Amino acid sequence: MPKGWRACSVKHLFERADSPSILKTLTLVAALFMLLPLPFVQYIGEEGLMAIKSFEMHARGDWLHPSIYGALWPHSPFWHWPVIAISMLIGWEHVDMAIRLASVLSSWLAACFVGWAASWLWPQHRNIGWLAALVYLSMGEVSFWYGWLGYVDAMFGSFILAAIVLLWRAIHDQRGGWFLASLMAISLAFLTKNITAYALYGLAGGVFLWRYRCWRVILRPSWLLPGLLALCLPMAWQMLVVPSGENTAITTFRDAMRNFAGYGVLDYVFHWLGYPFVFAFRAMPVSLFLIWLVWRRKWVPFRDERLVTLAAVLLACFLPFWISAGATPRYLVPLYGFAALLLARMLRQLPEERIKQGILLMGLVLLLKVPYSLLALPYVKDWRPGHDQQAVAREILALTADAPLRTLNDVATGLAVIAYIDVWRGDRPFVRWFRPKRDKRVYVLAERPTPSLGRLVRSWTVRGDDMYLYYHDAALAREGGRQ
Repeated sequence: MPKGWRACSVKHLFERADSPSILKTLTLVAALFMLLPLPFVQYIGEEGLMAIKSFEMHARGDWLHPSIYGALWPHSPFWHWPVIAISMLIGWEHVDMAIRLASVLSSWLAACFVGWAASWLWPQHRNIGWLAALVYLSMGEVSFWYGWLGYVDAMFGSFILAAIVLLWRAIHDQRGGWFLASLMAISLAFLTKNITAYALYGLAGGVFLWRYRCWRVILRPSWLLPGLLALCLPMAWQMLVVPSGENTAITTFRDAMRNFAGYGVLDYVFHWLGYPFVFAFRAMPVSLFLIWLVWRRKWVPFRDERLVTLAAVLLACFLPFWISAGATPRYLVPLYGFAALLLARMLRQLPEERIKQGILLMGLVLLLKVPYSLLALPYVKDWRPGHDQQAVAREILALTADAPLRTLNDVATGLAVIAYIDVWRGDRPFVRWFRPKRDKRVYVLAERPTPSLGRLVRSWTVRGDDMYLYYHDAALAREGGRQ
């Protein structure tokens, strides 16, 4: 390509960077690039656990109670329903794709709500909806990790985003229909994960009522009764669905308290100082671009009433995680939609040249997604020696043949290996937890050396975790005990 032609094409691209066609194209490319890592990377982290729970719900024919290794798991089931539907459509051998597709679809839904909210909030700005959706889909945390990873967070975050945006519209317009839609969305968020959805919803609602000075609206019968009914859902779920002896609210509360207990003063100080920067960094590239402009005194944000309201909502929802010492960045996934709205509006405050620079920067990040998805991530997770979970699963299937298989392994790699084995075994029963009194002649996959189980067949080290396959024969074990 001639040098002059390249320079001309780059200049032409820069001049048209904020045109509707470029914005729409980049947004659609960002959405499609969410699919890139799906078929190329084996299970990461908790994905094996999520796949097992979905498969066991399907195998047991119970769509209300997730289970793991045959034991009921008192978590909300909604996330697993689209996974089951997708797996039935594309085949259970591709459940690793299904759990990620559920997250990608959730991220697309969130991007739609971000775009719709931006268009409603700032109708004077042409194509701000597409810009906001692009900001969201190009964010590091969304594009490179939780936006496609087969965890519950993307769906949970999308429903919380939808609920709060719809609540904002309801309070702004004083329309009960929007309020009912927001209650539906927050109920789905609860059914996806837990009651922390209501905490974020309540914090955002408090900000809206304060900003609009309309506290009495919640006392209207058309608002009060549906609101109280929606708040009864967790109680009804606990009484009618959750297995006896379990309490999802108490479990969630205990998990939250662990972020405060057992930490020293320095832990709190470091968390308070570092957590906002972690959030800003993971919202890159636009967040870092705007911070750089402010730092270099090339731009000063100006006041916008709806921008102030949005910033107050973001701060109110950020605060519970910020004041703790143990909250991880994962807790902030529901907030990136609001960050995208904030960043898109601030980007629109810039001079035209700076806006184009920001858009091209997002395009560059999207280009980086290709080698990241096809080369870097598979190499780090799977291609290096001792990282291939599927190879271990195939070896275990070959060694055990049609014999019963049990497990004493609940670490991430063990769960991933069992997740592959479950769907590759066809119609045979899924792998259950080892029960010494009931399991007489079985193979057992353990996470640590356990000679009492019987004969060691083989051991592996996968992604730094050890696995041991034993053949357990209860009769031989009893004879050995007598000797």
